[in-house]
Amino acid sequence: MEIDVESRQLGVGYSIFDLSAFLEERAFVYLLRCNDNSLYCGWSFDIIKRLKVHNSGKGAKYTGARLPVELVYFEVYKDKTDAMKREYEIKQLTKKQKERLVNGIKDII
Repeated sequence: MEIDVESRQLGVGYSIFDLSAFLEERAFVYLLRCNDNSLYCGWSFDIIKRLKVHNSGKGAKYTGARLPVELVYFEVYKDKTDAMKREYEIKQLTKKQKERLVNGIKDII
């Protein structure tokens, strides 16, 4: 499968098993679906390890109380600064807007 690594919405249409194509990139912004159907946004240099930490109950207080969590969306950035800016943008979105991201609707910047 060919993956467009320049896209901002790389997570749409890909699963955690496709992540190996992105591992040379620097930083990930991700959305997790918690067991109560809420969405949690974060960033990490190692998204696979971070998902495991979240599911161990040690990732964040929010996700620890809502286990298990599932990776439903991710974006890839070249550096921490860009990833953190995007994480902030996503955290400002409503749940409905975040769901639109997860579902691949492209009108969310």
